[in-house]
Amino acid sequence: MLFELIGALSAGFGLMGVAMLGWRILGRGRLPGWMYPTAVAAGMLAFSVWAEYSWADRMMEAQPQLRLTDTVADPSPLRPLSYLRTPVNRLRAIDLTRTLVHPEQPHLVRTLVVSMARWEPVRAAEVLIDCETPALAPIGAGVEVLPDGSLEGADWRALSAGDSLLRTVCAAGEEIRHARGQGS
Repeated sequence: MLFELIGALSAGFGLMGVAMLGWRILGRGRLPGWMYPTAVAAGMLAFSVWAEYSWADRMMEAQPQLRLTDTVADPSPLRPLSYLRTPVNRLRAIDLTRTLVHPEQPHLVRTLVVSMARWEPVRAAEVLIDCETPALAPIGAGVEVLPDGSLEGADWRALSAGDSLLRTVCAAGEEIRHARGQGS
């Protein structure tokens, strides 16, 4: 948040400098007094809009090991532009470096699900997805991964066949199986 404040101030004063330079080039002398705060405000507003609309893309570009599963974009009366084009508020991705397929249970895919939201800390949860019977089981306290790849003490939750997390994780599992030469 501090970096965005510094960026907004820099953009504001930068635009003021551009306005001053443009005014000088036109040979008009000094800027009118109202132009200084207007240029700073316009630069800060432009930077803030850019930061709000591009944060999800910047987060995904900064972490190439993540594969996007889904996004949430909600309009807000506090952000009037969101009714014209809604910015992404939250996103969910899987970490491909932490995605595993057990050789004895190829339909079970273990992965790390990363949830990110604007102005909130990143959250991650390790899960096991059953691609055969669409279901998800969080891996945490009280859950043991057995040597054959199955789980003991897991709380399985059914997923719909069209669930974006299920589709993304199972596609990643398929890529892993094909890379090993175990394609179906």
